[in-house]
Amino acid sequence: MVAPDSEAPSNPRIATAHETPSAAEARHSADLYVRTSWVDAALALSELEKGNIEGGRTSLWIRAWLQEQLFILGCFLQGDAGKVLFVAILVLSTFCVGLKSAQIHTRVDQLWVQEGGRLEAELKYTAQALGEADSSTHQLVIQTAKDPDVSLLHAGALLEHLKVVSAATRVKIHMYDIEWRLKDLCYSPSIPDFEGYHHIESIIDNVIPCAIITPLDCFWEGSKLLGPEYPIFVPHLKNKLQWTHLNPLEVLEEVKKLKFQFPLSTMEAYMKRAGITSAYMKKPCLDPTDPHCPDTAPNKKSGHIPDVAAELSHGCYGFAAAYMHWPEQLIVGGATRNSTSALRSARALQTVVQLMGEREMYEYWADHYKVHQIGWNQEKAAAVLDAWQRKFAAEVKKMTTSSSVSAAYSFYPFSTSTLNDILGKFSEVSLKNIILGYMFMLIYVAVTLIQWRDPIRSQAGVGIAGVLLLSITVAAGLGFCALLGIPFNASSTQIVPFLALGLGVQDMFLLTHTYVEQAGDVPREERTGLVLKKSGLSVLLASLCNVMAFLAAALLPIPAFRVFCLQAAILLLFNLGSMLLVFPAMISLDLRRRSAARADLLCCLMPESPLPKKKIPERAKSRSGKTDKNNRLDTTRQPLDPDVTGEQPKACCLSVSLTKWVKNQYAPFIMRPAVKVTSMLALIVVILASVWGATKVKDGLDLTDIVPEHTDEREFLTRQEKYFGFYNMYAVTQGDFEYPTNQKLLYEYHDQFVRIPNIIKNDNGGLTKFWLGLFRDWLLDLQDAFDKEVASGCITQEYWCKNATDEGILAYKLMVQTGHVDNPIDKSLINSGHRLVDKDGIINPKAFYNYLSAWATNDALAYGASQGNLKPQPQRWIHSPEDVHLEIKKSSPLIYTQLPFYLSGLSDTDSIKTLIRSVRELCLKYEAKGLPNFPSGIPFLFWEQYLYLRTSLLLALACALGAVFIAVMVLLLNAWAAVLVTLSLATLVLQLLGVMAILGVKLSAMPAVLLVLAVGRGVHFTVHLCLGFVTSIGCKRRRASLALEAVLAPVVHGALAAALAASMLAASEFGFVARLFLRLLLALVVLGLVDGLLFFPIILSILGPAAEVQPLEHPERLSTPSPKSSPVHPRKSSSGSNGGDKSSRTSKTAPRPSGPSLTTITEEPSSWHSSNHSVQSSMQSIVVQPEVVVETTTYNGSDSTSGRSTPTSKSTHTGAVTTTKVTATANIKVEVVTPSDRKSRRSYHYYDRRRDRDDDRDRERDRDRDRDRDRDRERDRDRDRERSRERDRRDRYREERDHRASPRENGRDSGHESDSSRH
Repeated sequence: MVAPDSEAPSNPRIATAHETPSAAEARHSADLYVRTSWVDAALALSELEKGNIEGGRTSLWIRAWLQEQLFILGCFLQGDAGKVLFVAILVLSTFCVGLKSAQIHTRVDQLWVQEGGRLEAELKYTAQALGEADSSTHQLVIQTAKDPDVSLLHAGALLEHLKVVSAATRVKIHMYDIEWRLKDLCYSPSIPDFEGYHHIESIIDNVIPCAIITPLDCFWEGSKLLGPEYPIFVPHLKNKLQWTHLNPLEVLEEVKKLKFQFPLSTMEAYMKRAGITSAYMKKPCLDPTDPHCPDTAPNKKSGHIPDVAAELSHGCYGFAAAYMHWPEQLIVGGATRNSTSALRSARALQTVVQLMGEREMYEYWADHYKVHQIGWNQEKAAAVLDAWQRKFAAEVKKMTTSSSVSAAYSFYPFSTSTLNDILGKFSEVSLKNIILGYMFMLIYVAVTLIQWRDPIRSQAGVGIAGVLLLSITVAAGLGFCALLGIPFNASSTQIVPFLALGLGVQDMFLLTHTYVEQAGDVPREERTGLVLKKSGLSVLLASLCNVMAFLAAALLPIPAFRVFCLQAAILLLFNLGSMLLVFPAMISLDLRRRSAARADLLCCLMPESPLPKKKIPERAKSRSGKTDKNNRLDTTRQPLDPDVTGEQPKACCLSVSLTKWVKNQYAPFIMRPAVKVTSMLALIVVILASVWGATKVKDGLDLTDIVPEHTDEREFLTRQEKYFGFYNMYAVTQGDFEYPTNQKLLYEYHDQFVRIPNIIKNDNGGLTKFWLGLFRDWLLDLQDAFDKEVASGCITQEYWCKNATDEGILAYKLMVQTGHVDNPIDKSLINSGHRLVDKDGIINPKAFYNYLSAWATNDALAYGASQGNLKPQPQRWIHSPEDVHLEIKKSSPLIYTQLPFYLSGLSDTDSIKTLIRSVRELCLKYEAKGLPNFPSGIPFLFWEQYLYLRTSLLLALACALGAVFIAVMVLLLNAWAAVLVTLSLATLVLQLLGVMAILGVKLSAMPAVLLVLAVGRGVHFTVHLCLGFVTSIGCKRRRASLALEAVLAPVVHGALAAALAASMLAASEFGFVARLFLRLLLALVVLGLVDGLLFFPIILSILGPAAEVQPLEHPERLSTPSPKSSPVHPRKSSSGSNGGDKSSRTSKTAPRPSGPSLTTITEEPSSWHSSNHSVQSSMQSIVVQPEVVVETTTYNGSDSTSGRSTPTSKSTHTGAVTTTKVTATANIKVEVVTPSDRKSRRSYHYYDRRRDRDDDRDRERDRDRDRDRDRDRERDRDRDRERSRERDRRDRYREERDHRASPRENGRDSGHESDSSRH
């Protein structure tokens, strides 16, 4: 038995007769009664075993086990909060170091080329054949009129174009102590090799200009761009060589007259095949009054301005007309035509300067003396190219702003290096936006959790600490990703930090909300454990759903998808660890601050607590000192803690206000039948509109979207996309193919591309020749020359004459090639009717690779112009008429060739997708015929992802939704709940697609990532609500209201915090970020709130799953549980008022059968609160009020009473015998011990065992203290006795010394002593 005045925890007790109906109703609406499995699944399981409720045993057992583990974890964290916090900060800081090793991917092939897919295999094959960084670079300039309606097809616009381009191409840079100019970097046509004539080769090399694609090539003014910068002086020639007055044919005739020792016939054939004739001398002048305009110009004498539109129709030709045809679509943009398809007007002009690629430039200069002393390598070549392109762009800007160029026109430069810079900058982490977002998050959390009227119970410090914890957690998670080798990209830097922060803050609000609503009568050492016990499962469920969703989506082979999903999953795992392992330690430290009655944020202050003091009953004033200590004001109580008097302090926490608003207003409102019907109709309309919008979403991502606004680069891309839509394309043929024997298949393959509508045709409506056709034409020319020489007798089977032409001699050498290594020469082929090319146009297959070596070296201009890019490169074999060695080196079999095409009219994603499909079908058709091939070019690299983007997105969403379904199914063991959550998330994704259609956002890689993100973000809007619904008791309508009451405040705060963090993206200099990321993220938050807090609760109230706990007695609450069993402790009997023998005070007494009946059972006077902690920490005692009726008989007038009873009736005296009837009532607090299953106690009553252990430890400590005290007393008594004996010895010694000093006294004393000794 326990004394009536002893303190016991507040527990659900059987109602007292003095309890008011409102108090009973408040007690029965506590979480323990209406959300039993959410608060304490162990209690629900025990009630299920007793038969008081119905429900799922397995789900309750799993939740009870998880709650017990979370409670143990929370108690441990509360006990060692400081150590845990120190270790966590140390570990997280260590992971942050990994950010130094982060790799950022910006190239398209690194982001959107499907791993293991067709395009990746093609890119790998190209890289193996050509090497890395083999592509050429381009420097472009676009001219437009500031008035968009003005046409540029007039001489004035072209002359302004000439000024700008001419100034830009003359820029020079100084790097590595070397001056670099355009001629050192550009791509220029190849020239034949002339062995023994290096000085002439040098002259020709300086004369051959850079390849510049420009509309000026239709006019004489185009020669001003070709140079050379300084005219070349050649002895014996009348004029210096410069393209403004150079007529190649006249120069050749002049050289012939000088009779130089030089193979002029080779040079003449070279010029003839290349179409080099009069160059620019016979082209019209834009300004006939120019003094340098040649007299041979058709409008020089007339002085008429040429018809620019007519001249530009069908394109322009460079100085080598056979190989330099610039299509009209490449140099003129925004064209309009008349009825005869001739140009009428144009809105833009474009010039392209072709530069070498970095690898090509490195190889070109590797053996030159100019770079021997600087350690020439490919990196330095790339640096030189990049620096020159930047200066080119700066010069264009300078010319545009100068007064020398008309203000009516705009010029926009662009280069591939600029594009790479933009993509790299777009993928960089914006520290400014992240810091601003996190700062605003700190302010929002502080304002939300602060309590101005009660600084002790304010939680702003905990919220700020939580946001700082999430910040370092996000950094640590990204560092861990970098250590794992996961690369970063634009989605990693623009989305992931805000995603992790938003989801983490929502979990933090859920924990702080539970901390706020915790009752004040919870034992202080268990408060953190109970916070985790209640909300830890919700945090765990939502986080695991998110992690599984992202990991499932990471199975897709698209690199950008995979990287984003893996990083998001890892960051969510880090957030989960921080919220369950570190943040509770912060709550525990805040609990200590509250216990010390210190103010929030200003811990040095100790303001007065605003909580009203308890009214202590009169009976409680007589309690022991220990009870008085327990009755002190508990500053750790929360704003919702009930007061003994029934008065509650006004809550100044926004979460509490939202909870009350939901309970009193919002939940009853949305549960009205009219509101339900209206909401369901609205949901159906929204779903139908979303389905319609999803079908209207277009694919595509323009480069202008990822370029900062108000920059020249953005303006260039905008106009290039609007006016040109021009791209290069190559059809690549691979190895494992016999080129010599399958030439006919190659021609057929090439001719089939004429059916592709976007490929530019030549003037005859056909395609330009590719390398095999040019190779054949060269051989046919040689065959004709050979036939003429044979007919004239200059060439016979055994020899050739001195007057034979170079072409005839070269043809003779080719004719005698057999193609066999062991017998390479056979002169008998001359007279056997053998031909270099047969009548069907097929090159001799046996000597094919011998002929190829001769063509690639001796017709270099045609070989370069073919853009065949043959790999391996053909062998070098230079023809010399004096060389009588007939063997020609045989080239290696080809493994890579290119067939070039020009594409136009590709202004949108749909047209590009159509082109890709048609080209792919053609390639697959001929691959089935035995020709391994694939297309290559920018359209296939950038836009082929859209062919399978929607399929990949559907698979990713299906994997994510399936993972959420499995997670909810496993943790809740409720299939219908998992189905509802999954359908709700699918609806959210569909609605986001509809919003994309409304906002005009195209479906590309980034929106696809956001759609996958919508699944993870939507989990927080639905899973918490579903968990609250399943674990509540009552009808569906009541359970939906209870679920809303429990989760609305943290969900709303988390969503608003995430929206606030995402709003910082509006400060990005990339308009694409603001238009796409910001709008879609805010739309996701709004849609999630509407779906999760309006539609989903209504659906649950109509179609929701059954409750886990279904009471049998009361439909809407759990019946009052029976008191729990408690151990029987040995008790000491106290002596009565009349005394007793001493031994009875320490003897053990066994419980005796109670004679009196218990007529009234009541509870302790202290009020019972709606504590949400487990019933195991209570239900230990009840109060009984027994009535005892005692009859006493007194003889001979003596009175005798029984016990300490208080007489309440009159006494009757009759003679010598007096009979007295006494009725006594006593308040006795007793322990009721009920049978209990030891296994269930061990599984579900951890903190009871802990309290018992603590009690045993306290008793053991008291016994040790008593033993120590007794030992000290005994030691003191021994010391006192020792001192007394020592004092007695000193006294005796002193007396004996005094006796020896007095003989008489000594004698007398001796006599007495002897007498006494005799006696």
